[in-house]
Amino acid sequence: MSKPSARKSRPQPQLAADILSGWRVFALLGLAVLVFYWIPLTSPNASIQWDAVDAHYTPQKYFADRIWSGLPFWTPYVFSGFPFLADPQVGAWYPLNWPFFLAGVTPRGIQLELALHALLACAGAYLLFFRLLGGRAAALAGAVAYGFSGYFAGASSHLGVFASGAWLPWLLLGFSRALESSALRYTALTGLAAGCMVLAGHFQTSLYALAAVALFAVSTVIQEPRRWKRVAGILAGIAVTAVLVSAVQTLPGLELTRHSVRAGFDYSTSTEGTMQLTALATLLVPDFYGALSGNYAGPVDITQFYLYAGLLLVPLAIFGLRNPKTRVPGLLLFVLPLWYSLGPAAGLYRVVAWLPGFRSVRAPVIFWFVPAFGLALLASAGASEVMSRWKQWWLAPAIVLALFCDVLYWNSLANPLAYARASFQDLYGAGQELAEAKLAGKQPPLTRFHAPSKLSAFGPMNHPLDLRLETTYGYNPLLLAAYADYLAAAERNRKLLDGLNVSRVLDTGRAAVEPNPSVLPRAYFPKALASVAGPADSRRRLETLDPSAGSILTGAYPQLHQDTGATAEIVRYDERSYRIHYRASSPSLLRLSVPYYPGWRAAVSGKDCPVAIVDHALMGVVVPPGEQELEVRYRSRPFELGAGISLVALLAAALLAWRGRF
Repeated sequence: MSKPSARKSRPQPQLAADILSGWRVFALLGLAVLVFYWIPLTSPNASIQWDAVDAHYTPQKYFADRIWSGLPFWTPYVFSGFPFLADPQVGAWYPLNWPFFLAGVTPRGIQLELALHALLACAGAYLLFFRLLGGRAAALAGAVAYGFSGYFAGASSHLGVFASGAWLPWLLLGFSRALESSALRYTALTGLAAGCMVLAGHFQTSLYALAAVALFAVSTVIQEPRRWKRVAGILAGIAVTAVLVSAVQTLPGLELTRHSVRAGFDYSTSTEGTMQLTALATLLVPDFYGALSGNYAGPVDITQFYLYAGLLLVPLAIFGLRNPKTRVPGLLLFVLPLWYSLGPAAGLYRVVAWLPGFRSVRAPVIFWFVPAFGLALLASAGASEVMSRWKQWWLAPAIVLALFCDVLYWNSLANPLAYARASFQDLYGAGQELAEAKLAGKQPPLTRFHAPSKLSAFGPMNHPLDLRLETTYGYNPLLLAAYADYLAAAERNRKLLDGLNVSRVLDTGRAAVEPNPSVLPRAYFPKALASVAGPADSRRRLETLDPSAGSILTGAYPQLHQDTGATAEIVRYDERSYRIHYRASSPSLLRLSVPYYPGWRAAVSGKDCPVAIVDHALMGVVVPPGEQELEVRYRSRPFELGAGISLVALLAAALLAWRGRF
């Protein structure tokens, strides 16, 4: 008979506990993320799609390509000129983007950015749930339910939206830590995290994430009313730190928004992008709207109304209501944001619209990541209740594995929202190669190509950035309002294209590129000037304007005595400056077919010249008489101010995080 082994095997419960201890949990989460994103990260027949390409990949690639030769504060390639780095969607100052900028932005790199943020979401949710509930397996179940939820599948084409959802658990975790100990330190750290989130580039979801922290704080006050002063101080510190740290982006972004088409919108009564109650059915039936089968019959934006996070999510969340510690925060995070996302008809949206920032945001359904987190919190509590009631060693891994396999299939393997089932080359690359061959190589220098906006036949909608092709179009929700007016008028008055320096036009009906023989130079002296009082009058005058005969000047410049025989020639230019040799016998206005925007400065022999609005949307410079050279250059003052504020705030927050107590 053989002797019994001296080494006793560990009990199964202890083995499971060992697997979920310490660093092993994060290794498991990393492995789960790798499995979840394996196909889009490695398959030649998978690709990023939609806005992940049009609004993120192309601008990020353009920025990364330009880092070493000078930051592209202004680009001439889209919309006849655009304040590129003022656009928050670029994410130029978001720290987690910089490894990709330095390595070189690729379509696969964008997919890796999504995977990185999925890991961020899972790890943050796990740490918070473990802190609140004390059970590693239950915390892991909640992390899987949130980090791989339908919200992230739908947001896979919106990097800023995705990133905001990923940072939410860390903000709540930081608030919780600040509440318990070292308030200054953890308030500073949480403020830094919130600032990073804002820099990711989507103001609306950042605002919603901060609102979620406020709701979490309210739940604390409800449960512990005497701590309201500490709660209020921590909240204020987080918000102020986030605003100051992100000033490098928010100040230029606010300036751009004021001059964009968004400035004229009031979303306080808008029904666009509101949550539909029927969308809640996707919590239980993933293909309720047909988003997965290809027979979609839901609301307009297919990416916003897919909510599935596992069949066990809702039952576990209901069971989790038994836990008094997570019941109040879970319900607040679920009920109020859901009520708000139902839009003006439900009432709460109208009330919240009076708060700073909320009046200018659209599509309240985007708020769903907060209810999704509330459900995950309650589900984690429910898993904890189940595991404590039925003490079977296999139950914990079974729940976690069932949740993961469920979301792996429905939110990745079978989900066309998560990634495209075709190569990037087939979807976008071939079209861009066509544009490079037919357009970029044949465009005369210092002239523009015109085509309809949102042009997808040539690859990414922002393909001019990749091709270094100066165009009148592009893809951006912050299109300058006056320029949009000009383009709209040009649809009816084609002579306006001459004044926009358009030498070639795409004829969509014939699928051919036609030359424009009447194109006007990039810089010239108009033959006549007519003054108008303001934008309403200049917008009306665009309907009949012939730029070859004269121009409209907004405002009064008494010193002007237009020399109709004056001449101008651009002798040097780059992406954000022009050097123009001119000859004029009297003070005259030189018209430059570049969109007017604050930050453009002009000087002759070191003396500033007035920059005026010409033809409603473009730029003119009042130059002194003589044969001289004019320097016109773009410089972003909001960026310089914001960068200074951000640097000081970053140093102060870092100091508090290092030395802070209380």
